[in-house]
Amino acid sequence: MSIRIVDADAHVIETMETFNYLSEDEQKYRPVRLAPMDDDKILTQTGNQTKEYWLVDGSVWTGTRNQDYQRTTPGTREMTDIEGRLRHMDEMGVDVQVLYPSFFLSGKTENPDWNWALCRSYNRWMADIWKKSNNRLRWVAIPPLHSMETVREELAFCKENGACGVFLVGIEDGKMPDDPYFYPLWEAAQELDLAACFHSGIHSQTYMDVFKGASTRFMSNRSPGVGAFHALIMRDIPKKFPAMRWGFVEFSASWLPYAINYTELSYWKNSNQPEWDSTGILKNNNIYVACQVTDDLPYIIDKVGEDNLVIGTDYGHHDQATEIDAMQKLRDEGTLSGQVVDKILDDNARAFYGLD
Repeated sequence: MSIRIVDADAHVIETMETFNYLSEDEQKYRPVRLAPMDDDKILTQTGNQTKEYWLVDGSVWTGTRNQDYQRTTPGTREMTDIEGRLRHMDEMGVDVQVLYPSFFLSGKTENPDWNWALCRSYNRWMADIWKKSNNRLRWVAIPPLHSMETVREELAFCKENGACGVFLVGIEDGKMPDDPYFYPLWEAAQELDLAACFHSGIHSQTYMDVFKGASTRFMSNRSPGVGAFHALIMRDIPKKFPAMRWGFVEFSASWLPYAINYTELSYWKNSNQPEWDSTGILKNNNIYVACQVTDDLPYIIDKVGEDNLVIGTDYGHHDQATEIDAMQKLRDEGTLSGQVVDKILDDNARAFYGLD
């Protein structure tokens, strides 16, 4: 009997169909497609990115990007061929994928009306995808962070329609996750049994203005997640919301030893509790981290244990985190015991996302 496998980080590619759930009054918030043209053809960059952009609230954002043209099809990426996506999962040996957005990794406006309309439409699009998937395509909800009074009702809808987590990035509009502004979100997510899922990305215009281009992508997309981990521990947020589960996705896991050491030193100097169990820091705080096959996993597991690591393929994308054969490679490498591999491929992800 083959082991069950959960792909803890897969993606959808948003299209104009994503926003078909806008109400009549909300049509003014629909993104407008822009694309550089040459002889009536959309210009493309061979390998990973179409030059398509969307106009949202007066700003231009990359609409479709970093797509895997080699191993996936437009229908399986854009969710117009759900049966094809499920068949591909069968070929990969994957039972469940947890779906994250693509456009919303950075595409966000500071206008609360725009944000509420777009996230609401996205969530309903995902709800319909889940309904057609026989519960195999789970997803993380985009919360209306600029309309916190609506967050409980919106997350309840998402939970009822297949969501298993809440999508966030390390810095949300200049705020770190220890900011009391987010307490209503943590309270609602905890009550609804939804994990807080920090994904690489950026929702801070200040950061985006400073760190531009591929050479600064680590600072803009990755480092905020490490900072969010530090902030959660330093302010004891997991202890304030003890039933919450927290996850860090598409950062790899190689940063953990450094971040834990730095956090331990900071915590010890700023706390009356010098006792510190660095090996249990993830387990004791209900924190899960998505690893990659390029990580030195024996070393990392020695530092943080084996019960809180998960793995994903980054399905649909084409970047440094993409490894569509990640599950098979983890098994075949032979550097970890079968029991540990089984935990990373299945048990840990089901615990993190609260899957049946």
